[in-house]
Amino acid sequence: MNLDHLRYFKKVAESKNITQSAQELYISQPALSRAMKHLESELGVPLFYHAGRHIELTMYAEEFYPYVVETLARFDEGMSAIQALNGEMVPAVTIYSEVASVSLPNLVATFVEKHPEIQLSIKQHGSKETNKEQAFYITSEPKNGLTNLPIFTEPILLAIPKKHPLAEKKDLQVADIQHVPLLMLVENSPLRRTIDEAFEAKKISLAIGSTTDDPATLRSLINQGLGITFFPKITWGYEDEAPFVLRELADFPLSRTIYLASSFTKGHPMTKLIAKTLIEFYLG
Repeated sequence: MNLDHLRYFKKVAESKNITQSAQELYISQPALSRAMKHLESELGVPLFYHAGRHIELTMYAEEFYPYVVETLARFDEGMSAIQALNGEMVPAVTIYSEVASVSLPNLVATFVEKHPEIQLSIKQHGSKETNKEQAFYITSEPKNGLTNLPIFTEPILLAIPKKHPLAEKKDLQVADIQHVPLLMLVENSPLRRTIDEAFEAKKISLAIGSTTDDPATLRSLINQGLGITFFPKITWGYEDEAPFVLRELADFPLSRTIYLASSFTKGHPMTKLIAKTLIEFYLG
């Protein structure tokens, strides 16, 4: 059904005058008459009848009129909402990924596919965005002065090479790894801080073997079976065919919450859009 025809019907029903309605709608009288005939044909009932120089509404038109008014009002509200939403969107954003760098290439591909109208810049190193109004942070550490929206909480497990003796142990305890030299990220990385703070709070010391500042390098070392490390299960992405297994510390389970931090409110369209993309990508 033609939306313009509904607007025409509303005008004619209110004025009860085809000529006046055509003038106010800025269309010709014959065009308006044809539109009303078409609407009557679609509905299968007459809508108007002539009464002297004016027209009157049939009982069908009287019944139809309030629904048309409501439909047009809701449509106009929807259009206003869309325009307001579009006015709040920004054409370009910068996302600082402080965590989940291993999965970034696939995340970027997903974002670009879903939101081609938004220019995306991904940064992991260097100075922070000076225009924070267009910057988002994927982080495990809530940021002061910004809105921190929790996206999900993920377990931090132990990645153990399949040939390592501990890979066969299902009920893994802290004592089993306390003196095993671990592969770790450097101390100033968010994941390392999460792990260190958790063990320090319990006054537990770990043996650190080798460190790297690059999660991808750490992942490569694990794949080569060169040691044991802590592994965020969701953001780092685990597959069953990987050359290592994941085990939870039964007596000391670890986890971290991933946040989307920005200067936007939690209800802002940009926050909701990026949060939804993250949830769909990581949690399906």
